Amino acid sequence: MRIQNGHQSDKKSDYFNQGRTVEIKKPNSAAGEVKHYEIGEATSFLKPFGSTYQEALENLVTGSIQIIGLDEVKAQYAEQWGNIKKNVMQITEAYISRKLDRHDIFVPLDEGQFALLFADASRQEALERSKIISKDLVNKLFGELPGGELISVEAAMLKVEDFDGLGKIRSLEGLVKCFREAIVKAQTRESRDFKERETELSVRFRPMINRQKGFVGIYEAVSISEANGAQADIDADDPLFNGSPRLRAEMDCVILREAGKLIENLGDTGNKPAILLSVHFETLANSYFRSKYARQLAALPKYTERRLILNVQEVTTGVPNSRYRQIFTAMRRLVLGFTFEVGPHWSDFAAIRDLPILAIVLAGHENLHLREVEALFNRVKKNGRKCIWRSVDNDTLARAAFKMKIDYVSGPIFGAVQAAPAKPFSLPK
Repeated sequence: MRIQNGHQSDKKSDYFNQGRTVEIKKPNSAAGEVKHYEIGEATSFLKPFGSTYQEALENLVTGSIQIIGLDEVKAQYAEQWGNIKKNVMQITEAYISRKLDRHDIFVPLDEGQFALLFADASRQEALERSKIISKDLVNKLFGELPGGELISVEAAMLKVEDFDGLGKIRSLEGLVKCFREAIVKAQTRESRDFKERETELSVRFRPMINRQKGFVGIYEAVSISEANGAQADIDADDPLFNGSPRLRAEMDCVILREAGKLIENLGDTGNKPAILLSVHFETLANSYFRSKYARQLAALPKYTERRLILNVQEVTTGVPNSRYRQIFTAMRRLVLGFTFEVGPHWSDFAAIRDLPILAIVLAGHENLHLREVEALFNRVKKNGRKCIWRSVDNDTLARAAFKMKIDYVSGPIFGAVQAAPAKPFSLPK
């Protein structure tokens, strides 16, 4: 563990006065460079995270822990790993330590896995910082490598109850052991929850209306939760999709599997509709899950290549064109194309200039932000892409969508979900 500076205890907090002060040796002192600070009790590293032990622990555990992993590096360089492992680990530890702020914490876990604990950072801020560190680390280790995703980053979705005896830690080894056990607990819980919820999940289809042509030729695949005889759309903040990136990716693969069973039945129809299927950007950005997802796509009937559109969710700003090309080029032949689901302020059209992005998608939205919605779709049209507004659930938004002349709209206000998509049809005039 590296803590960037020692910190005197605050006399206002009884708990934080329990720890002993740690003397910091200068790197060039006679004693030599200090790689790890002695930590006494948990006080020395929990203090920046809160004014009391319980507050600090809860902020630490639920807020900003990120796991950086070298699994892909080890797989990519499997034959040479035995020879390069020592250098890679030394460079990684030294580089990450230099990139942390004074109150941030760096905890080596298992071989090739590190926990970064960021003080004064939201989970999203911590994730962004970790991604920057991982990207720079790839370049530090291997130069400008095309496979920039070799080093993985994901949030550790831990709970306070996952930790046992954190307040009694008296050594680095104790801290590492505590974190390892907590991560195993969290992963076990996540796996159990996944298996339970997977049985509740099914896929239905909702028509997407092309108001300009008075036509329905695309159906949106909708994730449905079936429990106790009742059906409901899975909410965006459901733990299934709001947990760890790994859990979301696993669920994306399950949804593709379930949708694929129904898509295969389209072979019995003559005139087949197109299907809009949502998948998270992080699922496709992760090389392991991208490969798994691509294999599932490749197993679908041949006509899927002309009928399936992947709606990529949680697309953010700042992703370079080269990264998009790396992710989508290999999957291009498996689908008709892609749509990007974005927020109302998104404007990175230059980054998708030569990619098969057929449309820009907005999901739902509050009535108070209609001007922002209209501004987004005006930018979309100006840049030659189609507009899709899905999850429209009230009359006000529906009227606004038609007034803005959105190309495709869908949502509960336009029609209920159905077990299977129908053949394309014209709307009555």
